[in-house]
Amino acid sequence: RRRLLADVVAAGGLLVTGVASALPANAKVEGNAPPKKALPEDYRQGTAALADMDENAAVPREAYVKLPSGLVYADIKAGKGEEAVEGSKCNIQWVLRKSNGYFVDSSEVSGGVPFIFTVGDKKGAIAGLDEGVRGMRSGGTRRLLIPISMGYVEGLDDGKPGPVPVGYGPRQQMRRVQGIRKDVPGEYIFLEIQLTRVR
Repeated sequence: RRRLLADVVAAGGLLVTGVASALPANAKVEGNAPPKKALPEDYRQGTAALADMDENAAVPREAYVKLPSGLVYADIKAGKGEEAVEGSKCNIQWVLRKSNGYFVDSSEVSGGVPFIFTVGDKKGAIAGLDEGVRGMRSGGTRRLLIPISMGYVEGLDDGKPGPVPVGYGPRQQMRRVQGIRKDVPGEYIFLEIQLTRVR
């Protein structure tokens, strides 16, 4: 860059700002390729991620139901397929956020691969998801506000109840929530799920 700048100054005909703006901004750095997939802003900010619903419709406060366990849910879109009950094998698409709405991870980041688990299997899904999916019908979309005590209490390693975020950054964010913020009143995990298949 010094040689380039010296040539520009010596030539006297080019402005330094013009040269600086022409340099590539997203160059490959030390063998690290740029991220494979960047999610669009509308995906990270709202329920448009789960599609097939009225993106502009707000979920009214009356739509939220609080269960005795502390789990809160609201149906965004009612499904018309088979109902998820104890023993059902479910496929879900999901979006995970912290309680402040900050995007953590989703099935879309992993190429749209669904999270598959059996309802009632304690090693399959976190307790909040296991309880929150019951009563949903295939094709439905539901927002879950999961208390920390029903979240990733067994950890965030592979093989633990999921859906487990992929990568160090998202897992570390959830470890902080589970560890540091577990005693904060009103703290929860925000999980939006779309039940795509029940069998």
